[in-house]
Amino acid sequence: MAGERRQRRDAVANRARIVAAAAQVLREEGMGADMRRIAAASGVGIGTLYRHFPTRDDLVHAVTGTDLAALADAGLPGDGTAADALREFFTVTIAQLADNKAMIDVLTSGSPADEDLQRCITHLTRIGQDAVDRARHDHTLAAHVTASDIAYQLLGLTRVAQLLPDTRSTVTRHVEFALRGLMASDIATPSRPATTST
Repeated sequence: MAGERRQRRDAVANRARIVAAAAQVLREEGMGADMRRIAAASGVGIGTLYRHFPTRDDLVHAVTGTDLAALADAGLPGDGTAADALREFFTVTIAQLADNKAMIDVLTSGSPADEDLQRCITHLTRIGQDAVDRARHDHTLAAHVTASDIAYQLLGLTRVAQLLPDTRSTVTRHVEFALRGLMASDIATPSRPATTST
């Protein structure tokens, strides 16, 4: 009996070590990370890893599920215009995702039918609706912009983060590009100084 309890404790400890090591390796390397490297980083054999996680997807979901839950807790900042709130939300979210290659892989390579991606799209659409509702009062977003437009703009920025070699130095620039397509034209287009005739 004592031996069985010890085996269960060892199994729980091994699983926790695997998940912790996988979180680090997957964030650094993305979903293409070598499972043998994860096993070595966790201090277990590859057979032990596969006993706990029979497929790569099982392990990826164990790691990214926590990250997706954190993203699902995020929302628009409470104050500021709809455009300003989206600017802050987009910038912070993409900067965080840039440090997590596995999350970027999940969000950019998954099919829209994938459960994790669909949950994310549903949440981002709710955030988009919050921004659209706010814009009804401050008129900073174009009247034709929908909640889905906003959700897919963020997913598009995620793809940009995946492609750019140095996202941190360019994320603000690409957030501004995305916002210009969402903002009311009199706000998105800078006013030009009047010219005087000679």
